[in-house]
Amino acid sequence: MARRAVATRPARPSPYCEDCGGDVWWAWGIHGKKWTALHPERYPLDGTYGTYEAWQDAHGGLLCRHLPPGERGVQDRSWRAAHHNAACGRWRTEATAGLVRESLAAVPVMTDGDLLALGHRLRDVQAAISQEIRTRALSATDEE
Repeated sequence: MARRAVATRPARPSPYCEDCGGDVWWAWGIHGKKWTALHPERYPLDGTYGTYEAWQDAHGGLLCRHLPPGERGVQDRSWRAAHHNAACGRWRTEATAGLVRESLAAVPVMTDGDLLALGHRLRDVQAAISQEIRTRALSATDEE
């Protein structure tokens, strides 16, 4: 009778981002069964920032699972965590440039309804950007 192999995790990656050199917390994603790069900061579970619930396992390692906005985590002593890409300057630049490139390439072949929907979504993105700029400006004036 053949023995079944024991499932093992691959080695944990480097604690530093290869692109930006920043610190990274690596957490084992319980749903995707892979290492997930997290920004090394704990956010409150009640907050809206962070798309993961993270917690320590019995051996001191980190585990994580996706946490939709507004949902509270179920693990004891867990916190919200953000993916490292949210803080990685190189990734943000490359991702936004790629989105612009792909969107501009798609515009000529879109239907009228698709174009109207895209315009509506882009207005939502612009409103979110404007709101974030206003929030940051107000918090900067409050600190002075």
